[in-house]
Amino acid sequence: MNLPPMSTTDLKQLEFYFLRYVPHLVSGQFVDIGILLFEPQTNGFAYADLRMTIDWRRVYRLDKEVDIEVLQDLEPYIRGQLLHSRDVSLLLRKFEESFANMIQLSPRNVCLAAEPARELERLCSIYLEEPQLESRPTPARPKGERAMILAGIEDALSRAEIWALRMEKIKAVEYTKKKGDSLVFDFGFLVGTEVRFFQAVPLRANTNYALILAHRFPKVADSIHATNGSRALLTAVVSDGLDRTNPDIDFALDTFKENGVKVVTLAEMPSIADRLRRDLNALGQ
Repeated sequence: MNLPPMSTTDLKQLEFYFLRYVPHLVSGQFVDIGILLFEPQTNGFAYADLRMTIDWRRVYRLDKEVDIEVLQDLEPYIRGQLLHSRDVSLLLRKFEESFANMIQLSPRNVCLAAEPARELERLCSIYLEEPQLESRPTPARPKGERAMILAGIEDALSRAEIWALRMEKIKAVEYTKKKGDSLVFDFGFLVGTEVRFFQAVPLRANTNYALILAHRFPKVADSIHATNGSRALLTAVVSDGLDRTNPDIDFALDTFKENGVKVVTLAEMPSIADRLRRDLNALGQ
């Protein structure tokens, strides 16, 4: 049985924006890594959703030093924002301010479709998925910088025999009470009246994540103290052998210092972990 043709009155006007990874602002080269789609209405939007790419090959070709884990962390942040705001213009402005030019939004695009969710999948298949030209398995990519730092922190804490005492993935929103606060600390330890956080911070490919973390931490520390009286300390763990003559890296390290964040390299983590073990033992923890 033939279905009657769809009338244009059945179609909804949708807006969509590409999320573009721009690692080199001077050249302006970018690659699309996500699509935001809205069905606008008078008081906000009737539908809003995000799709991120699952094929990162184009990103690697543009930036061989990219830390994919940092880009993947964008998805839960954006979804959290979509849940807590109905103002499209405000959301877009907040996204642009938060991403510090590492992620940029494309100009507004418009399309017509009956089902927004299906249209979003169609757009992703066109713009975000790269055709698979051969059936051979793709060689495993080396771990990103952040993943390597996380593994090094785990190894140091395990060797100091304090791994089991850790808190993991501590959400800042539990203290700041700000809806949409996506900051999550990798590890934390309660040491008397202190809570000591450890965060894996990649710096080689891009320093935006470090700068955001540095500026956010003092306010989070104040919220923690106001909540339970604990003094919050943050140790940013960075890769060994960083190029300290790189002005971006040097600026990030200075920003950490100005905001009371201690910076250590992976090579220093074993001694840091041993000192932490001694402090815990001294308190009978």
